[in-house]
Amino acid sequence: MSDPVIRQFAQLISNMAIENVPIAATEQIRWRVLNAFATMLSTDINQAQRETVLQAVAIGNNGNHAGNSVSGMANARQALPKPSALLALLYGATLDVAQPDADRASAVRAVDAAIIPAAWALVQARQGSGHLFMSALAAGYSATAILTGLCGTDQSRAWQAAADNGAVGAAAAAARANQLAASVTLDAMGLAAAQAAQLAENAALLGQAGAYDAVGGVDQGQCDLPGPGRAATDGVLSAQMAALGGHCLPVTIDQLQQAMGSLNLNRALSEAWTALALHQPIACDQAARSFRQRVAPVIGADETETIIQLMLRLEHTASGELAACMDECIGFRLNSQAGS
Repeated sequence: MSDPVIRQFAQLISNMAIENVPIAATEQIRWRVLNAFATMLSTDINQAQRETVLQAVAIGNNGNHAGNSVSGMANARQALPKPSALLALLYGATLDVAQPDADRASAVRAVDAAIIPAAWALVQARQGSGHLFMSALAAGYSATAILTGLCGTDQSRAWQAAADNGAVGAAAAAARANQLAASVTLDAMGLAAAQAAQLAENAALLGQAGAYDAVGGVDQGQCDLPGPGRAATDGVLSAQMAALGGHCLPVTIDQLQQAMGSLNLNRALSEAWTALALHQPIACDQAARSFRQRVAPVIGADETETIIQLMLRLEHTASGELAACMDECIGFRLNSQAGS
């Protein structure tokens, strides 16, 4: 990490703390989480699990299609059984399948559906605190916003693909949740960027091929295409591989260096928080009212109010407190209703 901007960027993400985030941005992160939890509770569990099983099997069988550009990530089957990766895939698929078509096309929805599942899966597995959860989310959202703001060039194409589909944000959130060092965090984001670029290429090729599969071509299933469930999983796996010593190719980091150039990171971060706070802002009363309405058919009033109160003080909740509450509500539905 010879480039000062790259070094600062990696340190910024790995050291992210929610208390350093502007209040307006913190509140929007809070209500995005509440909205995601409402979706997890109210969605069709069977549909989400079918989607998850198909993707999990396919990812395991096909491995990593960007394997020649990622060290230590050549066979996804070895990493996928990790509970946190499966949870990220399940939660991401849940948020994905529950969205109407118009919402699925929304970049904000896609990023939420990748970053939140990745952070939550790891914090849940670690029985982490609300502070760790919120800090991981802040890391994911800030990394996404900063990379999205880069000028579109050939050098930044892979990174922008990863920012657009949420994979780099998921990797940043996962790295922060795992409390990885700056250099390891950068590798995690680089691994996710390489994978996202490959998936974007798959999608482009599939679009050009049209009915190619129907006349005997190579089948390219949905597992090989971008999507929130896949992005969340790739983010978690990228962080896991980086933690185990995996490195992305130097060219991936070089591309980011060239794309960032002389970027003023402080200004970019400030603009990122402003964008998060102002883009489709959600008010506290609006978020709580929407949550109550959406979960009323599936959980009781007491559980509903408990979750809302936890959200209001999320960054101050003790280790495992949120996970214990959500396990009974979300975890029980996701794990128990597949056969209903």
